[in-house]
Amino acid sequence: MRLLIVDGYNVIHAWPDLKSALLRSGLEESRRLLVVALAEYGAVRGVRVTVVFDGPRSAIASPAEVIDGVTVRFGGASGSADHVIERLAYRAGQAGRAGEVTVATSDRLQRDMVRAMGVATMDARSLETEVKGALGELGRDAARGREQATYARRLEDRLDPSVRARLERMRRGLPPDPPVAEVSPPPERMDE
Repeated sequence: MRLLIVDGYNVIHAWPDLKSALLRSGLEESRRLLVVALAEYGAVRGVRVTVVFDGPRSAIASPAEVIDGVTVRFGGASGSADHVIERLAYRAGQAGRAGEVTVATSDRLQRDMVRAMGVATMDARSLETEVKGALGELGRDAARGREQATYARRLEDRLDPSVRARLERMRRGLPPDPPVAEVSPPPERMDE
């Protein structure tokens, strides 16, 4: 899969976290959270993501917008989100790239329609599992990077402080510290 096409509102209503955000904060917030999750997923998995939402039936179709690497499209004068998804799947099939595309929706009719065009599908809950898995990998990678950074400290941080001080004097062109004379114990007297 190199392109993931997501039926936006279908996924929002299927994912518990997004549905909760929809009820608590409204449509705009749930859309924003979906786009954020899809952007992170796309970055981790190296896939392009397009999310399609139903939009108002106006005479002017709104242009696609790219947000954090995710192409956001709204259905409108040109049809519903389902129609936009079908057109994208059809174009991929016509270009011989149907095998590179996956459509994520739980709408059975929609899945059957794009599957007939040779495009793979997944339901919304499977997408949620995929996204959470990818974000879990991202978190583990970040933790591993932080751990490695702890051990990849600079060489000077690992030097003995006296060696570091002598090197710093050399760097500044100062004369080296005079050697510290070792104090030897007084000789023992043998005549006693």
